[in-house]
Amino acid sequence: MSYKIHYFPVPGRAEVARLILSIGGIPYEDVHYTHATFPEAKPKMPFGQVPVLEFPDGKLLAQSGAINRYTAKLAGLYPEDPLKAARADEADFLLVDFMDLFSPTWFLPREEKIKAQQEILAGKGKDKLGFLSKLLGNLGEGYVAGDKLSFVDLTIFSTLSSLVSGMYEGVPTTLLGEYPALKAFRNKIANEPGVKAFYEKNSEGLRAAFKPDV
Repeated sequence: MSYKIHYFPVPGRAEVARLILSIGGIPYEDVHYTHATFPEAKPKMPFGQVPVLEFPDGKLLAQSGAINRYTAKLAGLYPEDPLKAARADEADFLLVDFMDLFSPTWFLPREEKIKAQQEILAGKGKDKLGFLSKLLGNLGEGYVAGDKLSFVDLTIFSTLSSLVSGMYEGVPTTLLGEYPALKAFRNKIANEPGVKAFYEKNSEGLRAAFKPDV
């Protein structure tokens, strides 16, 4: 028996947990839904949404932040030092603030969505990316929580890769060219052996943007 990740067949909010479990050598199974099949499963989910992590005994854990931290502790990718853990969480919550800016745009008509996302990148989104760029630019050769890869490095990588994957129609796929520190860090994590191996096996669709830069 193994863990199961309940989500849609896209990277999205489940991708970090997939990476963590894969890097940690922890067996798991992807359970995919479509917008047509999810309504039947929705009442079974703790908060009526996915991603959800199903334990081998059938118990369920909701919320990507909780799932990522739980799996990171299993895989040795959550800092043991309290301050390093806080630094990891600090960066993770900055990403949450950034991604929340886009939530109201998803169900807008296409042209309105594109315009709204462009305005985000010119305003508050630009500020958030600036803060993240400064944080990453000060790391040198290290990682967010010190000298060891942790879950938040994977979260930053996944967020940036998704951002330029084409999923956000108002975000140019060349965006990271404006943020050298973000581009360099994304590529650094893309070249981590465990990450690189995952995308050598999983490179379909949006995941093409998750591979290392040529």
